Amino acid sequence: MEVKPFIFDQLFRLNQNMMPPKSANLGEIPLVMIEDVLQDPQGVRDTIGRSPATNWGYPEGTRNFIDYRDCRLRFPVFPPVGLIALAAHVIQAHYKVSVEPQESAIDVNWFMQISAKPANHACPHQDALIAGKRTFTCLLYLNSPEECSGGTAFFKFRKTQSLVADERFETTLRLDRRLQENALDYWPRNPDVYWENMGVISMVTGRLLIFPAQYFHAAFHPEDSFFDFPRLTLAFWMVG
Repeated sequence: MEVKPFIFDQLFRLNQNMMPPKSANLGEIPLVMIEDVLQDPQGVRDTIGRSPATNWGYPEGTRNFIDYRDCRLRFPVFPPVGLIALAAHVIQAHYKVSVEPQESAIDVNWFMQISAKPANHACPHQDALIAGKRTFTCLLYLNSPEECSGGTAFFKFRKTQSLVADERFETTLRLDRRLQENALDYWPRNPDVYWENMGVISMVTGRLLIFPAQYFHAAFHPEDSFFDFPRLTLAFWMVG
């Protein structure tokens, strides 16, 4: 396996003929999607697929590297970066918030199965937030068309009917040991007891999905699709 260096903004150069952004709300959850973002999606898939990935989180006490491999790649980025500029423009236009990158890096979530999936989705979560700031999650699907399966699902917490981690959810989390233990596994335990699926955005090659980071979401796995190749989702966060 040959690993070659690359300039981020060249590999991830934008498609000049990409589709205009469109809203795709799931109930109260305001989403924005942009199709065909990448000029060379297969080149990106090939390069990222050759990059070695390390464990995400700590394997000890979890099922990571036992039932699945949940890993992450991190790439430093140096402005100007077209992908970040595109996200900032779209967030300004659709959410009326002026933003900047949360970190000077872009991540790729790298996931492969070892055992069959016990649930149809990963553990629902919200992304890291900064007090007093609005944070937006930006997800770009990198798998080739024949590899794409599932997508990203959004959830309501059944016990409090909440779409975000509010005070009622935090109180329940402190009191419910089973819910706390979910953090030790990629797959949730008894997911239907806790979570109501509000809808799914399908994984499509080169699709960029943007949404406020406080909403519960998770990778959606309707089929056992990722034994022979990884699920690859580029992720970065914008704050304002």
